[in-house]
Amino acid sequence: LLKTVANTEQTVRFHGSSGTATGLIKNITKNDVSIQIMEKFDKNDFSVFESIMGYFDCNGKTYAFETTIREAQATQLVIDPPQRLIKSLQRKFIRVRSPKNISVVFTLSNEEISLDYPVCSEYVSVEKSVLPHDATDSLSIAGLIDSFRNRISTCTSGNTIIMFRTKKPELFEETLICNTGKVLFVPSTEGKLPKTDPYPEGRIITEILEEQFEEPDHFLHGTHLEKLLTEKKNSGITSEIWCPILFYQYVVGYIYVFDKGKSPFGLSMVDFIWDFSRVLAWNLKKTGYFNSEMKRKEPTAHTPKIIDISPGGMLFTIPENEISTPVKEGSCIGVSLTMGNKKIECTAKIVRRFIKGKLTTYGTSFINMSPEDMIVLYEGLYGHSFTMNNPLAYENKVKIPMKTNGL
Repeated sequence: LLKTVANTEQTVRFHGSSGTATGLIKNITKNDVSIQIMEKFDKNDFSVFESIMGYFDCNGKTYAFETTIREAQATQLVIDPPQRLIKSLQRKFIRVRSPKNISVVFTLSNEEISLDYPVCSEYVSVEKSVLPHDATDSLSIAGLIDSFRNRISTCTSGNTIIMFRTKKPELFEETLICNTGKVLFVPSTEGKLPKTDPYPEGRIITEILEEQFEEPDHFLHGTHLEKLLTEKKNSGITSEIWCPILFYQYVVGYIYVFDKGKSPFGLSMVDFIWDFSRVLAWNLKKTGYFNSEMKRKEPTAHTPKIIDISPGGMLFTIPENEISTPVKEGSCIGVSLTMGNKKIECTAKIVRRFIKGKLTTYGTSFINMSPEDMIVLYEGLYGHSFTMNNPLAYENKVKIPMKTNGL
């Protein structure tokens, strides 16, 4: 592919922490690739040993590769041969690795408050921006609960909502959902818990996860949950769901639904109850349900290391012990980006998370950045004025129209 690009004199776009440029591949060997620079879009020159990304289009597809600069001159680069090519990119903007002129600070709302409720293992944001699309906040708490019960009454045998304001977790099922912050989904009391979690962010308690809360000899005498399921089956219960109501890292209560003799619950019921729990948590926050018992603390500012960033989002790492409670995928964090004397305030949604060694890496997308701030970030990253559908900024040739309220 690289030889085809070189022979047809196809333009290659290069992005690094020093700037942006376009060039032509002039020579390819096993040891290096020579690039003739055609045009630069930043005052700085690329530097030796700098990590850069290259992008080119071939046969209607966009390809990307990461490489390192070995020689850098005003009109020529010598780079390492790429080890791999990435095909059919789906991201909107090109990501700039390790930008030199940008720093970021983020805050977590849960670190500003202290509540006397059970604490789970992950932080889940309570923001209107992450509510289901059909969510409404026009009802009172009582009206919201009545609406939920009316909608669920035809497909369940019973339901209840328990709050931990005056009650502490006592049941084994309560302990499970409080410690994990996940849904206890029992498709059938005649079987076992699901073996795998179909939700990318991790939402339900699997069989393996539940066994961590059993006695060491449960293989010999059976698990505590198995005995509970037998009792439930004998009482006529065929399926049930225990869904925690998460308020940041606190489990403030739960929603319980069960069925007797009807069709077993499926994942669609898990989705419905989970979505309601998020709407309920948002309305509890909005109405000040916890204000009288909440202790306020000074917000903690975290300064992560940016791996790469674009006007659409960023990838960053932070020491695992920097945050007391890991941020769950789908949650939101408050972000402050600084570029010279310019500051951008926005919200970032966590779209992926992984841990390696003592570092936690988060992939985020910006969800409420103003069009004006997006243009400031765009021009700061790419070193040239904003232009609609500029191939130097987009990872593929697909045109992305601008809406009146932003990109």
